Amino acid sequence: MQNMVPMWFQHIPAKLLESKATATEWLKYYVAFRKAAPFISVLIFVHGWVEYALIAILITHLTDDNWLHLPKAASIVNVQDGITAFLVLVVAYASDAYLGPFLAIVCTTMAYITGLMLLFFAAWRLTNVQLQLLYVSVVLVALGRAGREVPLKEFLADQFRTERSSQDEDQVQSRRKIWWRSAYILGICASVYVFANTSWIKLSKVSTIAMVAAFLWFLAGIAFYKRRPPTYKSRLNDAFQVVYAAISKRKLSHTPSGNVIPILRCLDKASIVEPSPSWEEQIRKGRLWEVEDVQEVKRLLSMIPLWITFLVYGLLQATGNTFFYEQVNYMDTHLGRISNVPVVIFVIVKSSTSFVVSRICESLLLYYWGEKVPRDVILRVIGAGMAASPICCIVAWRVENYRLQKYVNLDVSITVFWLVPQFFLLGLMEGLVFGGMEEMFYAIVPKSFSNYGPSFTQFSLNIGNFLSLLVILVFGGLFSDDLDTSSLGTYYALLGYVCFVNLLFYCGVATYYVKESDHEKEPPLVQEIKQKLEQEIPPAVEQAQNW
Repeated sequence: MQNMVPMWFQHIPAKLLESKATATEWLKYYVAFRKAAPFISVLIFVHGWVEYALIAILITHLTDDNWLHLPKAASIVNVQDGITAFLVLVVAYASDAYLGPFLAIVCTTMAYITGLMLLFFAAWRLTNVQLQLLYVSVVLVALGRAGREVPLKEFLADQFRTERSSQDEDQVQSRRKIWWRSAYILGICASVYVFANTSWIKLSKVSTIAMVAAFLWFLAGIAFYKRRPPTYKSRLNDAFQVVYAAISKRKLSHTPSGNVIPILRCLDKASIVEPSPSWEEQIRKGRLWEVEDVQEVKRLLSMIPLWITFLVYGLLQATGNTFFYEQVNYMDTHLGRISNVPVVIFVIVKSSTSFVVSRICESLLLYYWGEKVPRDVILRVIGAGMAASPICCIVAWRVENYRLQKYVNLDVSITVFWLVPQFFLLGLMEGLVFGGMEEMFYAIVPKSFSNYGPSFTQFSLNIGNFLSLLVILVFGGLFSDDLDTSSLGTYYALLGYVCFVNLLFYCGVATYYVKESDHEKEPPLVQEIKQKLEQEIPPAVEQAQNW
């Protein structure tokens, strides 16, 4: 035993050196400094602060002092989120094809500043024009938020790219994420302590000033930026032209050979050669496409049935972004010496849960299946998130009924921390569904559309915000000027039933995608037999010819 102790001590320096080498290698791979990064990071920081301090909890300001009735305020917030989801796709397309990331950031940030300024004027309660200013500001703020999602991330990643063709794209994205998450998380933390419980007028004023300062600082670093020019040709534009070509040839009966995807057969006509004009003229006008291009568009459009299942998911998400936060104003926000717990705390609970859950799923999928995750596994991950939606509604229903019971019978406000479980479940649902949808997009859609993965994912998951407008209109009798006179618990219960039915619908759609995946892939035994046949058939044919 005495001889073993010195030997054990002898291995310590070697272990320390090995650990140091591993840590150094990790830092060199994931962490890099570029002169442009600090200028971009300040803009990211302010985006995070404004998002969590003002925009995410906008409904609590709109209903402050009964300025807007609850249904109208919820509708405005949901419209803004829905427009943002749509504009994310539009801005990504414009940035890729026409503007480039830098000009897209400049245009969207200027729109964001103008929207925040109009929001400040609306908060001033200007007579006769306050609602008109609010509507315009909602659209401009949505455009500014859309510019953050794709162009700003791509522009930051461009600063870590080099001229080498063999550069590791995973390394570029990892370095981009380190800078992005550090700045954005600092902005989130600042939202808790800086002007957390201030008035709407002061908060919108400070947000405008902060965004202007960050934008000027961003422009100050223009000498250090790598500016990628626009491509002037986008695969999304090609997809539109393929659909247009197929519609224009809808009366043709012939279907070309080589179409291997047995869905959306009508699009196959885009690869038919017409008698006139010439073959080259048809290609130039976008009326003739290769079979491979048509198949890629069909793979993109094959995501539509899955996207439809997320309309109800978007409806619940819209409910969480409006009524969940509004409940905070009707509960006891005291915690010890803290006189008023900020609403942004619950935004952080939801977003941090979503982030942690998505990272855990990503790590587990990468550990067990590597880069090629089976489609049925991805669908199970999404299904787990969809299964959390009715549970979240049930919990919210019980909490709201309990709050009303205490308020009506005892005139007592329950503690605001009763809301933590429903925000946690909402974050759990978002983390599973969003991460799974991105993986599903990359598993089905070809690589030529991979740049639009985050845009399409956010669009499909947030387009349900527009559905909330119809639901609020249909069930308008459940809502009144405030929560105390509304039947919000009944609305949560109805939404829970809808989420459960939608879960069954999703299971049916997921079964279709699993079957399609089984048709597309061949078992290893079949592949082995084909390889043997390819090796044996040519000699056999040669022998038969000689015979």
